[in-house]
Amino acid sequence: MNAPQPQPPTPNPARLHDKVAVITGAGSGIGRATALRFAAEGARLVLGDLRPERTAQTVAEIHAAGGDAVAYDGDVADDAYVRALVATAVDRHGRLDVLHNNAAYSIGGRVGDITDDDWRRQQQVVLDSVFYGIRAALPHMVAQRAGSIVTTASGAGIGGEYGLGAYAAHKAAVINLTQTVAMEYAEDGVRCNAVTPGPTATEPMLAWLETVPGGAEQFGRGALLRRMSRPDEVAAVVAWLASDDAALVSGVVVQANYRVSSPRP
Repeated sequence: MNAPQPQPPTPNPARLHDKVAVITGAGSGIGRATALRFAAEGARLVLGDLRPERTAQTVAEIHAAGGDAVAYDGDVADDAYVRALVATAVDRHGRLDVLHNNAAYSIGGRVGDITDDDWRRQQQVVLDSVFYGIRAALPHMVAQRAGSIVTTASGAGIGGEYGLGAYAAHKAAVINLTQTVAMEYAEDGVRCNAVTPGPTATEPMLAWLETVPGGAEQFGRGALLRRMSRPDEVAAVVAWLASDDAALVSGVVVQANYRVSSPRP
């Protein structure tokens, strides 16, 4: 029996009012959904992605709804770009309240088949970019003694993931980094959390599932809620973690529709 499909979560227009937020990977999937959610809740946004045409579409949609967003695109594997992305938000708005590290990249293959180049590229996008973003954001958040950092992690970082060993290893490091930052900067008013979205119906996930026996339907049944998540549902969790509603929450990994079983070829 199929699980019931909930209605799209309703934004609270005042919850992120005038909060300044940076979102990476904002051109599609969870990043785009989070940008739209943040804008609907009153945030002022600086968005980054590797594909300017995608970010432009997100910004245009936010503007059409009366929101405030600009794009500053580049490669999150480049520390100089990430620092400039954060600086754009601070220069434009005078502060930084929220950082959502969302950019990701994965290449399938068993561990013995992973090349050095594939390992390093995934590390750069999945792990290094998160470190760069946090390091760039911290001075501003510490100075204002407030800030929320939310990183899109993965259930693959909690347990093994067949065929995604490099991605899973780097996501595990992201989770550890999240918890460490939460411990180190609690007294400075900075919260740091992660969300593991489970199987989410993004373009890359759906494309990958076309190669998996049973496809999206079978893979979704392996999630705790027995279905695929939607990007807007994950965005609602990110918005909560970013907001003052989660003022007591730090160092937490929110398992959103966590996958309890995974198909193996």
